[in-house]
Amino acid sequence: MGTCTHRRLLVTFLVLALVVGPATATATGGASGSPTAGALTPSGSVMAAGDLNQTDSGTLRFELAVGNVGNNSEVRVRFESGGDSDNVTTAAENPNSNDVYRYRVASGDLPDFSLANTRITVSTVDNGTVLLNKTGVDLRHLDLADAEGSFDDNGRLTLNATDETAGLDGESFELNASANEGRSATLSATLENDTVTIDRDGAFKRLLAPPAELTLAAADGGPSVTGDTDVSPEAAAPDATVLVSPGRVTVQSPLLVAGTEYGVHLNTTGPNGEYAAVTTAQETDGVTSVTVENEYVAGFDSVTIGVTTAGSAVLSRTYKSGGALPATVDNGQRSVTLREASFADSDVSFVLLSTDGGVRTLSNASVDGATLSLAGLPDERGLDPNGSYRMVVAFADAPAVTVSVGDGGGSSPLVVPTNGTQGPGANTTATGTPGNESQGGIVGSVPGGQITLGVLLGLVVLLVLGLGYAVGQSMGGGSSGGGSGATQQTRDVRVRITDGFANEQLSDEVYLTARPTGQSSASTSGVNRDAGGREEAVDGGVVTWTLNAEPYEFTASYNGTTVTETAELLDDRLTLSFEPVSKRVTVIDETGEPVQDATVTATFDDERISERTDANGRASLTVPMTASSVEVTAEHERYEPDTRRVSDPNNLPSELRVVGKTGTLRVETAIGGEPTDAVEVSLDTDDEWLRERLEESSPTDEGDDAVGLPAGEYTLVGSVDGAPFEDVRSRVTVPEDDTATVTLDVPFEFQLSATQRESLESLRSEADDLLPGGRLDSAVHSYYASVARSLADTVERVPESGIRFAETGVAPEPVVDAMLSAGRGCVEGVDNAMNTKHNVDLFSACADMREVSEEWRADYDLDDLFELAAADRVSQRAELKSRLSEAESAVEENRAEVNVISPVGDVLEELQAYERETRESDEVRNAAFVFAVAGFVESVTELFEHPRLLDRLNRTMY
Repeated sequence: MGTCTHRRLLVTFLVLALVVGPATATATGGASGSPTAGALTPSGSVMAAGDLNQTDSGTLRFELAVGNVGNNSEVRVRFESGGDSDNVTTAAENPNSNDVYRYRVASGDLPDFSLANTRITVSTVDNGTVLLNKTGVDLRHLDLADAEGSFDDNGRLTLNATDETAGLDGESFELNASANEGRSATLSATLENDTVTIDRDGAFKRLLAPPAELTLAAADGGPSVTGDTDVSPEAAAPDATVLVSPGRVTVQSPLLVAGTEYGVHLNTTGPNGEYAAVTTAQETDGVTSVTVENEYVAGFDSVTIGVTTAGSAVLSRTYKSGGALPATVDNGQRSVTLREASFADSDVSFVLLSTDGGVRTLSNASVDGATLSLAGLPDERGLDPNGSYRMVVAFADAPAVTVSVGDGGGSSPLVVPTNGTQGPGANTTATGTPGNESQGGIVGSVPGGQITLGVLLGLVVLLVLGLGYAVGQSMGGGSSGGGSGATQQTRDVRVRITDGFANEQLSDEVYLTARPTGQSSASTSGVNRDAGGREEAVDGGVVTWTLNAEPYEFTASYNGTTVTETAELLDDRLTLSFEPVSKRVTVIDETGEPVQDATVTATFDDERISERTDANGRASLTVPMTASSVEVTAEHERYEPDTRRVSDPNNLPSELRVVGKTGTLRVETAIGGEPTDAVEVSLDTDDEWLRERLEESSPTDEGDDAVGLPAGEYTLVGSVDGAPFEDVRSRVTVPEDDTATVTLDVPFEFQLSATQRESLESLRSEADDLLPGGRLDSAVHSYYASVARSLADTVERVPESGIRFAETGVAPEPVVDAMLSAGRGCVEGVDNAMNTKHNVDLFSACADMREVSEEWRADYDLDDLFELAAADRVSQRAELKSRLSEAESAVEENRAEVNVISPVGDVLEELQAYERETRESDEVRNAAFVFAVAGFVESVTELFEHPRLLDRLNRTMY
């Protein structure tokens, strides 16, 4: 365990480095984990619920009141965008509804021009009356036909969209994307000819790190999206392209990201061997690749290539090289000649000769064109013209080449014995050169018994990197011709955790985690133990962990503070120190001037440190990062102290303010002389500290006191949002150790305008005009007139209701206009009902009855108006419809009880017609309309409770 490596494994590794690379193993299987399922949600401009919206299938959906549409439930929907327009006619889904019609326009029926900024106008088919008009609506819709996807020639991910995609063709937009381990990004995409292409930008590349199962969703401000959304880049990518030349292997794939470090593992056959290296991906002309280049990677028949990063597999590919270069033994049996190729024009470093009897290193060799001349052959007679041989020719300045004679020979693996070599004629593997037999091992296998510095350093680097990335990991699904996987190598790392403030080992419990440097730290589930991570609580400030042989990132957490350090591959000791926090604190007085010789004290964990301020009012504090909380106090004999407490030492205050004198302020608020807490109180000053001090000590309930304010003069401002309210200002002096009281009475500036006064007088006059002249009885007319007078009195009380307008935020101007308009409309309807022939005859017959004056017992209450204003228009109209329904029931219940029902029935019909014909422009005006009409409707029901009015209804006309 630890950093020790078995001698036989090390020797084997080095020999394979000379032939095909270090003997290591690495995982090349698929990425772990499974795709995270998820559904796309609609995006874009979504209208208010019940009004106009777009579903996640791209369907446009809206609702209309039945009374607005009329008998024909069909409506015409007009779409206008960028100078283009189109109309669609659609019928209600529920044509038998009595209150609200529901409509849909399917995504396939939407216009095919751009719908990113659309004006939608809904109107009746019969007369073109506009029922709904909305602008700036985003109706773009993306419907993904499948989630398999593919990569184009530039490495961009593409997905198919259905032909029902509305208004998006040729446009760019954004998609939200998330990958495993909590990674997310906003991706740029375009749609053209039913193909969605995602840009291969930095955001997309960050999501390619395995495991990279992607979930796509709509982005804010983008199109609505539906369809299958889980995408596997690994499944979408084509098979990796492998380019092999002697001594070089290049792998090209869109799954690779330029600038990212990858572990590449080669498992070769002919000769068998394994090789591992770490390399950084490069991008050229839109193609991203990783390249392994080393003169000792040479001449294999086939290779299985695995590429990994951060402990996860990226891809695996098997490549067949086509075998070694064929050659024949020349006359003289001391050279071979290639049949169809030539050697590089370079000096030969050495030749590895593999025969049935073993492997020998030949140091004296040269090439001339297609001929390789050999010396130091194991058999003095030279090569057998009919024999089988395999040799790897290593050049000084060119890639190595594998040469095959006969059936290739090389039945023995290229392994060097560890116990020295035998003399000539012995039936064992021989690797030494003449005169160096006694050395044996790897040194004896190198020409002259020496290893050049470059080769040695290269082997050491390959050994370290190969172990760090690949040793002990299995090829996913197995390799096709390489050696078996080795056991994962480990090492021991001793971690010491210290308190930098006390410069001693931290004895408290600390939560320590270790994760391989490539493993994401964003996962909410902690470190990935399967990938070699570890986490646990540590006591005593020191621990030794046995970890995989690769770089690790250590993080220690204590009292909400974390410290992170990296232990590189060769590090076996690591110190994590919670360094103290140093910060300069400035002490000033209430005017902002620095206070000299003030004592600034920091108290934490039963410890105290104090510093005195200099002429600039500054003192420096240093506290331990491990402090659970810190209380900082500034004191001076001529001032009252200022104290701040922070839970994180990093948030020590940079400024403290001491005040010489303090007092108490009591603030009372009112509107129009009536106490209320609907007034916002602020301080007229540029001193942010004073504002914060007032907020900290402001009353939470009416009459509470603001305690501890610096003594002095203040200007307070009382305000209410809205045009009818005018800010009020009051200057007050806060005395030392005493209480000052100030009242902020905000005036409600609203008054009826001349036009509104004129309309109000018209309402009263029209109410008086309801009473008939001549010999007609006027009792019923007078009753309905009293409702109009009650409404007029309510309108006159609006300027006295400032508190309610302040509390609700309702503007009084449209309320008054809508109430007067609705009141006059109701009076007109009552007048029409009273002047029908049937009713005139009845009131003529009642002329001899005793004159009476009955008034509406109920009254208009503005609180009802404000409740209505808080609801939406549909709810407001529903309330009025409910009142009308109740009145209609009362009429029907009493129809058989009286002789003549028309004085109430005709009025109700007029009010029903008025409600259907009138549409107000917004919720406030609509609330006032409902408020006014509801009173007249209620008077219809109440009329049956007046016996003297019932006497009129029971009068016989003939």
